Amino acid sequence: AGNILLCKNYNQAQEIIARKDATNKVVIVGGGYIGIELVEAFGESGKDVTLIDGLDRILNKYLDPEFTDILEADLKNRGIKLALNQAVQSFEADENGMVNKVNTSEGSFEADLVIMCVGFRPSNELMKDKIDMLPNGAIKVNDYMQTSNEDIYAAGDNVAVHYNPTGDHSYIPLATNAVRMGTLVGRNIVSNKVRYRGTQGTSGLYLFGFNIGSTGVTVNSAPFFGLNVKSVLLEDNFRPEFMPTTEKVLMKLVYDAETQVILGGQIMSKYDVTASANTLSLAVQNKMTIEDLAFVDFFFQPHFDR
Repeated sequence: AGNILLCKNYNQAQEIIARKDATNKVVIVGGGYIGIELVEAFGESGKDVTLIDGLDRILNKYLDPEFTDILEADLKNRGIKLALNQAVQSFEADENGMVNKVNTSEGSFEADLVIMCVGFRPSNELMKDKIDMLPNGAIKVNDYMQTSNEDIYAAGDNVAVHYNPTGDHSYIPLATNAVRMGTLVGRNIVSNKVRYRGTQGTSGLYLFGFNIGSTGVTVNSAPFFGLNVKSVLLEDNFRPEFMPTTEKVLMKLVYDAETQVILGGQIMSKYDVTASANTLSLAVQNKMTIEDLAFVDFFFQPHFDR
């Protein structure tokens, strides 16, 4: 149908922008970063927005429930309909072939425009059965971005990353990972010079005034990686109460239950504290413990922090 769109590349984004003004009821399928950013954009434009996701929480790859509960409540307060834990089953179209209804396992939602943001799959047809891949088809590479055939290098959204929290291959298609991989292919294609340091899947998001940062595993994702974790959740002000203003910060640290090595963290505030996700990313990459982090030499200056 002409009004079911994707949002994976520049041209598709331009198509969405071109249709924005003539659209009133928007149904977005997929509650990851792209879907959520579209929800915000259409919500800010005063459109009637419905978000459908097959899982029971938005942003479930990046944040634990303590964070997504707050964000979901905020979306609902803004009049955005959340249809979570629901799979899309069918579309209904008018006589012109334009979809006007999206049917899920739980109900039906009217739509002028449907945008599908249900994630990425490796596009690996060229290399099928020629090099080693994960079960989902993501290409495995070594520390120098070589595949199992050392004359073939690979980079980008078709490639499994080295996931530092587990020390294993994982499929995390983020732009930052793709750019780093491409750079490493360029450095190593003549001879092996620069080793891949792996990734924590560090990411940031701005959503309706909330500044959000995330790195590594969440408590929710840990069982899928076979990790035994503990966590601590803290709400505090980003700077002392004697300053003219301050703002609440919600923070979570996830660490290995036995070794106390830091495996992930999440942070969210109306104040921009997202750089802390980068700091935690370094802690995970360098296998620091919670004790190491506690005694790092960070500055204190009441304008900026506690």
